[in-house]
Amino acid sequence: MAYYRQVTASKLTHTVVLPILFFSLFACRFTRGYQRDKPFVYKTKIKVDQKMPNDEKQDLIARLENQLDDSLRAKTVTAPRFLPPFLWKKLQSPPVFDTLNLSRSIVYMNSLLNSIGYYAPVITDSIETGFKKNKSHGDQHRVCITFNVKPGKRLIFDSVGFDLQTPALQALTMKSKDQSLLKKNQPYSKQILGTELNRIVDTFRSNGYYKFSREDLYVEHDTVFAALIDPTMDPLQQAELLQKLERRRQNPTINVVIKQRPIKDSSHLMQYYIGNVTVYPDLPTTEDTSIVHTDTTKIRNVNFITRSNKFKLPFIANNIYLRQGRLYKQDNYYRTSNRFTQFTAWQYFNIDFENSTLGDSLLDMTMRMYPAKKLKLTSDLEASRNTNDIVTASNLFGVGVNFGVQDRNAFKQSVLTSTNLRGGVEFGADFIQTGLASVSHTIAFPRLIFLPALERKFRSPQTLLSFNASYTDRRHFYTVRSINGSFGWQGSRSRQTFTSNNVPINKNKVFLFRPLNIEYNNVDESDSLKNMIRQNPSLILAFKTGLVIGTQFVYTTLRQKGNKTNAFRFGFEESGALLGFIKKLEEGDLLRFVKGDVDFTHTIGYGKTQLAFHGFAGAGIAYGKSGSGIEQTLPIYKAYFSGGPNTMRAWQVRRLGLGSTKFYNDTPRTNLDRFGDIKLEANIEYRFLLGTVFGVKLNSALFTDIGNVWSRKPIDPSAAAQGSDFQINRFYKEFAVGMGTGLRLDFSYFLIRLDWAYKVRDPQREEGADKWFYDMRLANGQFQLGIGYPF
Repeated sequence: MAYYRQVTASKLTHTVVLPILFFSLFACRFTRGYQRDKPFVYKTKIKVDQKMPNDEKQDLIARLENQLDDSLRAKTVTAPRFLPPFLWKKLQSPPVFDTLNLSRSIVYMNSLLNSIGYYAPVITDSIETGFKKNKSHGDQHRVCITFNVKPGKRLIFDSVGFDLQTPALQALTMKSKDQSLLKKNQPYSKQILGTELNRIVDTFRSNGYYKFSREDLYVEHDTVFAALIDPTMDPLQQAELLQKLERRRQNPTINVVIKQRPIKDSSHLMQYYIGNVTVYPDLPTTEDTSIVHTDTTKIRNVNFITRSNKFKLPFIANNIYLRQGRLYKQDNYYRTSNRFTQFTAWQYFNIDFENSTLGDSLLDMTMRMYPAKKLKLTSDLEASRNTNDIVTASNLFGVGVNFGVQDRNAFKQSVLTSTNLRGGVEFGADFIQTGLASVSHTIAFPRLIFLPALERKFRSPQTLLSFNASYTDRRHFYTVRSINGSFGWQGSRSRQTFTSNNVPINKNKVFLFRPLNIEYNNVDESDSLKNMIRQNPSLILAFKTGLVIGTQFVYTTLRQKGNKTNAFRFGFEESGALLGFIKKLEEGDLLRFVKGDVDFTHTIGYGKTQLAFHGFAGAGIAYGKSGSGIEQTLPIYKAYFSGGPNTMRAWQVRRLGLGSTKFYNDTPRTNLDRFGDIKLEANIEYRFLLGTVFGVKLNSALFTDIGNVWSRKPIDPSAAAQGSDFQINRFYKEFAVGMGTGLRLDFSYFLIRLDWAYKVRDPQREEGADKWFYDMRLANGQFQLGIGYPF
């Protein structure tokens, strides 16, 4: 390894070219608190000169920056509250430049590169000094440092061996060899070696070796390359080794063997079994168990010491997987811990082990559990503005009251039940224009009913049973009575892996499957509504009484790697697939349809800024009978729509679509909602911090929305309805485009979003449908009020 230095001097003058002036005006960096007549670190940059995937290169640069000496880090402070950070930066009290800190940083960076397998990196530094006159604070002697890093060849594993002197441990290691993280031709790193040692120790502890530790193992490297990755070795000795291994240098490999240290404590090689198991299920947080009157009960060889009758003890015993007389397994310890972490009935708990007095190879287990409060009551008052009223053009303002009660220990088995009552009114021309009332009840069992064999495959498995009923009275128009019930299962999985540069990748998956979902909506139409439907036949679907009986499946995954996050969701729903064969149901209110959609979000964080990409695609087919005819489109409560605060923000709620049709441009239909069977959408949003006021973060964003909604078939036989259906040869010409900006008030626990967007391209215009920025004026935008981020 080697490094070289290049020094360049320049002087800033009052005469600068226009690009530099422009940059100075829009990317100002102020310096305060520097020492007079002494050079200070103004900026430090690291460049990696080697071909590799861009995300790996950025991860490597970030890790190298962490190795810099503190005196080489030019830190800027937050911009003023009224300015975004990309327009204003302040360098406060920059450190004095010292060349010794360069050498120290290079040593640190070399050590990092060696630890991830780059055995002969070359690091050079270049220093550019600049001078800026300042009469009030003294002239500035700025130093800009650039480190050019050439990592060079990287070691890869050629062979991996296991040589443990204890036969039982060697046998366990070889049995689990397929699970090893060390693979032939994989890049070398010390971190992955450490992770492999932890995996082997976990394997031993899951086979009774409770006291075996990582200190009992070590890694023996290939003797030649072990010297090459030693940062303390003399460069001349390394050069001699490289000459001897010139052929291997082109494709450098390393051999490692995991070995066992001589055992100083024989208990580390002893297999332990579970002795007495004692559980305190209802300990108070402020009392000592030794002075509390208790009862003792033994169930399934578990000793329960209780002071109340809050829990069913067999339920607790069934979820303890460390049983008396069985071999100690760390997997069973984690399984027990994870299960009780999931239960809402306890605030926290502890699991302790100690050597038993009944035998040297026995461990006594004690579990101390501290219950949470059983009931939780909530109430809140909410206000809303309804811009989604189908039958009138006016906006409704409403108020509502919510009451909720949550039982964390229903049936004395940590079953979580939630009951919510909601009542509200919306005000309009007739003062109280709409009355709403609803009740919902959800029961979450902390297990998979009917599917106990699958519980080990999921973290936090649950069985969900839900009921909901609502009543809506829209004065002079309609009354809707709705009831819903569903049964299903939910579970999650999580895991962590590493990239070749040892950057952790966290993955979390959530599955939700409802084999039975029943929804019934009964609509009573008033004479006024019937008259409106006669004038606009497309409304008949919106107010149709319908019965949904089917299944739902939702799969979501979240993947985090460094500053990047991917969120993916897939949803599927069907109704009437089997029951539709019953003629009386199919010709009645039963709705038959199938639909599926995918949603993907990719975000990249840059400290105080964030870039977000989002895409959505969904489609559905209705195929049931409606009287003597065939259903043509999805019901409104299952259809897709666009426009509003969380989708195409340049359009009002449900006011975009369908396709390029001019059907809704006529006065009688202008205020009708648009909903369809197919939806495509893409969004890009750049988010940045403006500042902080009274503890509230002020954020802003620049965004672009692209998309539209189509029907599977034309919504009307008239010529005006042409373009409402989805066609492969023209759908891409019918995308609407909106652009805008906004203000976000971040209160940490929730976010209020104020967006303002313009229609950049509107395929439904009577004039200029194919034009961009047609007739766009400053006041022609659309305001949107939202809660939380749109995606």
